[in-house]
Amino acid sequence: MDRIYLDNSATTRVDKRVADAVYEYMTEKFGNPSSAHSYGQEAKYALDDAREKVAKVIGASVGEIFFTSGGTEADNWALRGIADQYLDHGKPVHVITTEFEHSAVYEMCKYYTKLYPELFSATFLKPNAKGAVTAEMVSKAVCENTKLVSVMHVNNEIGVINDIGSIGKPCRDKGIIFHTDAVQSFTKVPIDVKSMNIDILSASSHKIYGPKGVGMLYLRKKVALLPNQFGGHQESNMRTGTENLPGIVGFAKAAEISYTDMNEEIPRITGLRNRLYELISAGVDGIIVNSDLENGYGGILNITFPGIEGEALLLSLDLEGIAVSTGSACSTGHVTPSRVLTSIGLTAEQAQSSIRLSVGRFNTLEEIEFAAQKVVENVKRLREMMN
Repeated sequence: MDRIYLDNSATTRVDKRVADAVYEYMTEKFGNPSSAHSYGQEAKYALDDAREKVAKVIGASVGEIFFTSGGTEADNWALRGIADQYLDHGKPVHVITTEFEHSAVYEMCKYYTKLYPELFSATFLKPNAKGAVTAEMVSKAVCENTKLVSVMHVNNEIGVINDIGSIGKPCRDKGIIFHTDAVQSFTKVPIDVKSMNIDILSASSHKIYGPKGVGMLYLRKKVALLPNQFGGHQESNMRTGTENLPGIVGFAKAAEISYTDMNEEIPRITGLRNRLYELISAGVDGIIVNSDLENGYGGILNITFPGIEGEALLLSLDLEGIAVSTGSACSTGHVTPSRVLTSIGLTAEQAQSSIRLSVGRFNTLEEIEFAAQKVVENVKRLREMMN
């Protein structure tokens, strides 16, 4: 069997329909959207069309979408753009986020805490036993200087879906800006920025079968945010510089496809994930399932295999042609246990005995059954070696 890719939460293969659209705007319709001639106008139309397609997915207006280089830039911009408005005037800022937030948010908060120790503070909420953060937790953490709440929609390592709508309501009622990292949920879980009281939202292309290096920030019209770049007029003077038009067109095409097919694709992916779990749990004793199989996102399966090293299992499976992960792609190379897994109560040893298998559009039942068989075989072999 050919190589099997089960790391779709790290990145996805670009859909051929998306690749064709990208290629067209690299080779034929290559104009600069800021140019006045026909090439530029053709490019400008494509940019406007892409903004409309992306906005439709989350129920936003076209003027509320700003294209970025990806989810990390969008997350950074959201935090910095809000905090600096107050810090520049010497006013204290308190941010509420979570212990299992993506590093783009988590590390940004840590950095600002060190940079402005007397003015900037952050509360990192610990998730509950199911790995979720609730509106009650957020409300209890609010203080006089709370300016921003940032809670991710779907966690990238365990797949838990936070009830963003219930978290957003008290934030709106109290006049606190609410940001959500929707990189793992965009086109996979229904999002309506209005009914969910979302002020700022981050999303990325390469998680939905689009090209790398492009993403977006949704910014509600009535919310003030400092610009992310200077030196031009692009993106309504908020994120200047010539737009990555081929990437943006590809992102929009990927969003259009995924959004249109969501009601069929996600149940199919969930079914494959469930079959994967069924076969692994039947073949291996003593596993700990870190994903919420009933209410979480159906494409992520995070399992702890006590008695073995997750990294050893990853390498063993890679030799079999099967790609999995021991955590988020952004943490690869770190020897410390997953911050996400320890936040939900796993010990450091348990966290380092865990792997994430994430299913996507191009996976087949045959691949899932073969991969499950190889996981079972390699876990048993590694356990025997440890004894």
